[in-house]
Amino acid sequence: MKKLFGTDGIRGNSSNFPFDQNTLNIIGMAIAEVLGNKKNILIIRDTRESGKKIQKELAKGMLKMDVKPVFSGVMPTAAASLLVKNGDYSAAIVISASHNPYIDNGLKIFNSKGFKLADSVEEKIEHKIKKYLDLKAVIANTKFSIKEDLTLIKFYEDFLIKNFIGKSLKGKTIVVDCANGSAYKIVPYVLRKLGAKVIALNTRPNGKNINFNCGALYPKVVAEHVKKHNAFCGFAFDGDSDRLVCVDEKGIIKDGDYFLFAMAKWLKSNNKLKNNTLVSTVMANLGLVRAMESEKINIVLSKVGDRYVIEDMKKYNSSLGGEQSGHFIFKDILATGDGILSSIMLLGALCESGKTMSEFMEGLEKFPQVLINNRVEKRIPIEQLPKSYKLIKEYEKLLDKDGRILARYSGTENLLRVMVEGKNLEKIKKLAESLVTNICKEVRSI
Repeated sequence: MKKLFGTDGIRGNSSNFPFDQNTLNIIGMAIAEVLGNKKNILIIRDTRESGKKIQKELAKGMLKMDVKPVFSGVMPTAAASLLVKNGDYSAAIVISASHNPYIDNGLKIFNSKGFKLADSVEEKIEHKIKKYLDLKAVIANTKFSIKEDLTLIKFYEDFLIKNFIGKSLKGKTIVVDCANGSAYKIVPYVLRKLGAKVIALNTRPNGKNINFNCGALYPKVVAEHVKKHNAFCGFAFDGDSDRLVCVDEKGIIKDGDYFLFAMAKWLKSNNKLKNNTLVSTVMANLGLVRAMESEKINIVLSKVGDRYVIEDMKKYNSSLGGEQSGHFIFKDILATGDGILSSIMLLGALCESGKTMSEFMEGLEKFPQVLINNRVEKRIPIEQLPKSYKLIKEYEKLLDKDGRILARYSGTENLLRVMVEGKNLEKIKKLAESLVTNICKEVRSI
């Protein structure tokens, strides 16, 4: 059996292994055995058409282990972290493939304290899954009804509203793209409760249109509407709402580096940046690193993936962390990345400061950065590709201290990601293209 857990849980095509009926039953058994402790396990999902089938088959496995599944319907991933910590649950499972297309699905798992699982716990679950697959465990196809508790969403909505520090958003027009995902009801409701005029895009999920030409991967959609409606700002979320991309009042897209730069400065000015430390990842732009040095704020660069960010946040006692891609964590408020909470925190800071988003995020000068994603048949560790690895080292010497190279594979897809950063755009573009060509060629030859 190939390794199931990637950088963010289990993910893959919802029509294939491990999302077939029997394997899902076994996964449910394994999760219940490792995390259940004879208590309830919360299950939430996004709007993908495969979600209901997956939760039902997982539930069968849990029931066999005398663990009761509790279903709360369509909710953002971050809600699982909040609810599991505040309810009588031993764990929570989110059925979502985040920003992936509808045909994919996945499982993100939280422990009873609201944190994503450590590698060691994932390994235990994976070991149990393998054991039951080897034993050819089969669960009788017993019938049972699923009743989703839709009252739990109110607890999450109240939590978001409570964390808005501004007086009101009255008079402010905000554009939101909900990606036909789990934010489609919550975001417009919460912002309207806070007084904003909301222009809500992509709020009609049909099971297949989640993330389709919309949301955090297509922030230009929001940018166009911000300019059209002369809005205060705009936000684009992904399918499970753990990712946020901001758009300022001029219609300019601001990635996660801008968000982290501005919020770290604001928190520091309010004596709320714990240990004077920001945690980002190795994907952070060099401009952010230099800006934090200039502001005398410590910056820690973790491995890519929000659960690695949270691990370093705990290690360095930091209250703010996140990724360039749009995952942000306010650890003292919630133990995982939450795109909606992040938008609320930013809006509160904007209201308190009296600034527009462009003014608030002013001062970050980013280095040119080229990121190329290329599909590969297999993910052979880069350090095991002698020719490519040698080439990377040669190019790093060329860039010296004014640039860097990061070559890695996606943790959830068969994608090679090569990022090159430096002062000269044309130079780094050529280096990135050369590296992708050589790595893909070497991978194919093995």
